[in-house]
Amino acid sequence: MKRLIRETEKPSFPAQCRVLAEAAVLWALLAAGAQLLLPAEKTALPEGAALAWAALRICLVTPLAEELAFRGGALYLLQPLGGAGAVVVQAVLFAALHGSWTARAYGLGMGLIFGWAARKAKSVWPGSALHIINNCLVFAARLAERGMG
Repeated sequence: MKRLIRETEKPSFPAQCRVLAEAAVLWALLAAGAQLLLPAEKTALPEGAALAWAALRICLVTPLAEELAFRGGALYLLQPLGGAGAVVVQAVLFAALHGSWTARAYGLGMGLIFGWAARKAKSVWPGSALHIINNCLVFAARLAERGMG
């Protein structure tokens, strides 16, 4: 009798990274849909040189600092909870750092994805790259929304 489910080898690291990136994009799309349904907090974007500094802070400095703190520090310190437990707890802490409830829900999903990436790769850099890309896309969307893009 043939098996209905074929046993396969563990997916390669590049294949796992592709799935991770697809999950991040899917989560971002779900969060964007939530933004359409839930009232968003409106904040003014800076202009001129302040806009450039804001872009640098939002797109590079903040994601790197958060990845080092949460995936480099908290995830490591929470390892006594077990791998999955550490990923979940650091994601909850990461989400709590973000402002609105929509941002917290989005942060929870991204924290889970970035935590999984850090644990799988044994490095903060894959999650850092995804976090930087995510923040750049969110910043660009905010610029476009305000008619500045």
